[in-house]
Amino acid sequence: MRRMSFRSVRTWMTVVGVLGSMLAISPAPANDFPNYHGGPTDFVTVSDGISIALNVVPPTGGFVAGKQYPTIFEFGGYENGSSSASGRTLIGETEDYYEEYTGDQQSPPLTGDSHGGTSAFRYDADYVSVHGSVRGTGCSSGEFDLFSSRSARDGYEVIENWIIKQAWSNEKVGILGHSYSGITGFGVAATQPPHLTAITISGLIDDLYRGLTYPGGVSDYGFPVLWTVAIRNVYDVVGGSVQALARHQGDAIAQQCARNIATHRRTVVNDPGVQGINDTDNDWWRSRALTTYAPLINRPIHITGAYQDEQTGPRGPAHLWEMVSGPKRLLLTNGDHGTNVDPDEVWGDRKAWMDYWMRGLPNATVLDPDDRPSSVRTLFEMHVTPTGSVSNGVKDSTSFPLEDTTWTPFYLNAGGTLQTSDVGLVGSDRYVSAGPGRQSWSYQAGPTAGKQFTTPEGPDELTFKAAPFNSNVTVVGPMTANLFISSTAPDTELFVQVIDFNPADGSKTYLQRGLLKASHRAIDLSQSDYSGSFMYRPYRPHTNPTDITPNQTYEYLVEVFPVGHVFRAGHQLMIKVHTPPAVDSYYIYVPRRAPAVNTLFHDATHKSRITLPFVPFGGLTGPALACGQQEAVRCV
Repeated sequence: MRRMSFRSVRTWMTVVGVLGSMLAISPAPANDFPNYHGGPTDFVTVSDGISIALNVVPPTGGFVAGKQYPTIFEFGGYENGSSSASGRTLIGETEDYYEEYTGDQQSPPLTGDSHGGTSAFRYDADYVSVHGSVRGTGCSSGEFDLFSSRSARDGYEVIENWIIKQAWSNEKVGILGHSYSGITGFGVAATQPPHLTAITISGLIDDLYRGLTYPGGVSDYGFPVLWTVAIRNVYDVVGGSVQALARHQGDAIAQQCARNIATHRRTVVNDPGVQGINDTDNDWWRSRALTTYAPLINRPIHITGAYQDEQTGPRGPAHLWEMVSGPKRLLLTNGDHGTNVDPDEVWGDRKAWMDYWMRGLPNATVLDPDDRPSSVRTLFEMHVTPTGSVSNGVKDSTSFPLEDTTWTPFYLNAGGTLQTSDVGLVGSDRYVSAGPGRQSWSYQAGPTAGKQFTTPEGPDELTFKAAPFNSNVTVVGPMTANLFISSTAPDTELFVQVIDFNPADGSKTYLQRGLLKASHRAIDLSQSDYSGSFMYRPYRPHTNPTDITPNQTYEYLVEVFPVGHVFRAGHQLMIKVHTPPAVDSYYIYVPRRAPAVNTLFHDATHKSRITLPFVPFGGLTGPALACGQQEAVRCV
């Protein structure tokens, strides 16, 4: 088994061009952008006859007849095709009306305004915004197929055969997306629409199998299942279908929407829930992995990622940024899924990128793309203040991993110690691997929950600490753990936690984690990623799981996801090794291995270690934050 070949992708591209020439389009909208506050304004018929619902939103400063504008295009499966200019969903507007007429400003939020944070409304003072619903969702017709190449082709056709032909278009189109629309937008960009000018996307999953559903081969039946079964459907139906029908109340748009909804269908084998029953990689997963199509993207692209992203995870943004070509910008910060779209620091960077390419404005916020076309900005210690979320420091670089990275191993040793030298390593330690791990925590409970139950030491985990740092020490990038372990079972699952320990108050700041199922240990060296000779991201085929021999020692290379963090002077690096927890933020790791006793060796011939990406940095601008103050970073 192997990834989809580059030739197959190129064949797909040729088909896009042929189909695009056959496109049938609906009439152009009038210059007054009718009904844009109440759902779809237009329906575009693509080359295979499917009707795609669009909501065209004029610039908030007022549309000037005869003037041409750049366009921001967002394509997703929630309420994109029927949202208002502000991005409020029908439920969100209900909250607004309740507060307005009752005067109750403390009413509980019903929706969290899911679309508002990611909508093109953040750009619409200077742009025309076009929101589209992917086929089989909202008021679009057809069969829904998650992250399919056909949906990507739909986006190509909307751009090339509809948007640029409108009287208000200056033929410059930018793609905006976050999460669902970010992943879909990435796919559209890979079809290389000739008039696509720039891209800004966030909340990406590089590989649905490796990055989210089976990280390291370990089953995650939490967020992937919750999203597939419940969240996506609710936002699709309530946000994309019901609000359009309710607002238009039988007019022509509502009638077309109803006709389209009646055609919605789904092929069972295309459901990720069905594909996820088998824990090995296959063509279905590969055809929806953004890594398959990333080499095709060559337009200016801005990618944003958050290390503690509880939904789409921390693996994808940097990995995809490495794979795309052309001018590219990577923005990384601590934070959760919403941090990709909330702080002004993040959006300022994203808008400056788009304004540079789409409107020709000077780029004062980011490194000049003409001088340094590949740039990386790391934001440290993002935290909430009365005026919004801000960082405590910025580091600008040109590559990922960062060009000034020093790969630094810390060796596990007797007595729960970590040391930078491999001299004097002795002994081994045992821990129990049984059932779902008790080191659990829930995202909904907040980043400081869990002290009483999840952090006390026990026989089901191993803890190692380094000496306190004499000065601030900074790590940015991916990590790996080489662990020499034997198990009494024919298979076992490993979970590695990287923690900042503050001996002054005993607090533990959980920075990042890595996972590996022993039977999925095989590595394809030719597809792995290296910095010099150091392998920082192993590529695992996940196609032929092979059990281990009980009580035999194996070396396991555990991929630990990227992080950017400053260890303040006096703090210590702490590593925990245990079985995957039952609940890990939004993830639920379902064990598929027998209870066992695992032995971790750390002697002269078994140099168990974790390797961190140290980088020089002295630019922190604020005082140390208390436990739990860094945005979305768990600290107990």
